[in-house]
Amino acid sequence: MKTKNKKTDDVLIRIVDTELSKHIKDMDIVHIKTHQQTAQKLSTMDFKAMPKITKISDFIGSLVANYQQLIDFTDAKLGGALQKIKGQAYITDTEEASIDIDRKINDVDKKITPLKGKFNDAAKKYEPMVKKYRYILWILYFIATIELIANFEIFTTLGGGIISSIAIAILVAITIFWYAHFVPEKITKYGNDNPKRQLALFFAFLIPIVIVFYAFASMRIHYLLAMNPDMKGVFNVNPLTYTLINSFAYVISCWIVLEFKPKREIINQYKKYQKDIKDIAQLEQEKEVLFQEKNALAPELRDKLAERYNILLLGKQTENEIVTRMKSCFEQFKMELYLKTNGTCSKLFTGDIEKDLPKLKLNYQDFDTNFPTT
Repeated sequence: MKTKNKKTDDVLIRIVDTELSKHIKDMDIVHIKTHQQTAQKLSTMDFKAMPKITKISDFIGSLVANYQQLIDFTDAKLGGALQKIKGQAYITDTEEASIDIDRKINDVDKKITPLKGKFNDAAKKYEPMVKKYRYILWILYFIATIELIANFEIFTTLGGGIISSIAIAILVAITIFWYAHFVPEKITKYGNDNPKRQLALFFAFLIPIVIVFYAFASMRIHYLLAMNPDMKGVFNVNPLTYTLINSFAYVISCWIVLEFKPKREIINQYKKYQKDIKDIAQLEQEKEVLFQEKNALAPELRDKLAERYNILLLGKQTENEIVTRMKSCFEQFKMELYLKTNGTCSKLFTGDIEKDLPKLKLNYQDFDTNFPTT
């Protein structure tokens, strides 16, 4: 976008320069011809009878006015361009943008400072332990999947619909997975690092899940036999097989969690450590983007001021050209008048063009052609 805008402004300057040059050249030709005719008209006057205080400037008001019009035309043209390239407005906008960015950086610092103050780098040491457990979780997912498939086969063997078999198999798999996480936490919490106490708790928590598995199988079998009394000799009516398989899967899962799962406090500390790292990194990145935006303000401002500088320089050079053309027109007017009067008009001239020719009102001569470096 910046490059596109710069190209647009360069085109604008070239168009203005071309229009000014053509207009000034064309009008200069007209003015020279017009004021040669003015000299011819003036040559009929009686210069000897004129008062001594009479000066040539009394007769060339139209000449000066013509070239002043070119000055005003130039100012109007360049003034329109400068409306699109306002130097002070750019400076003000840049200053306001810089203040706004500083405010945003300060806001980011206010967020980062407390995060870094509370940041617990010691939690990094738990990373291998937590990551190891996350990998081991896949073993539990695998066991739950095997349980789901095995229970589906068992319930299908016991009889019943496929949908009900799938539903109960999913329920059992979820129960094993959840209970295998629930029990180790309680054993760790109430076991007090006492192996006998922990073992007693393990068996105490094992009893309910065994009863649940046995009840699932018994209820399924009793329901199916009630629906089909004649099939009692066909169905496998022993719920122990189902109970033992699921209990074994629970024991393995429970041992894995008890052995490898870090304490909840450790997991929470590591999660907070990861969240703090992520938050700090995001804020640091946001801060870096803001610094880049601030650092880009000065070059962008310089480019914009350079565009304004080019317009002002064009204005000064054009005014100088108009002044030069006016002096040339005046000299041709003077030469024509001298030729037509055989020099009798000399009393009107001082011999110094700066004194004879009135000054134009210029607009760009105070412009410093040295481009500012600050």
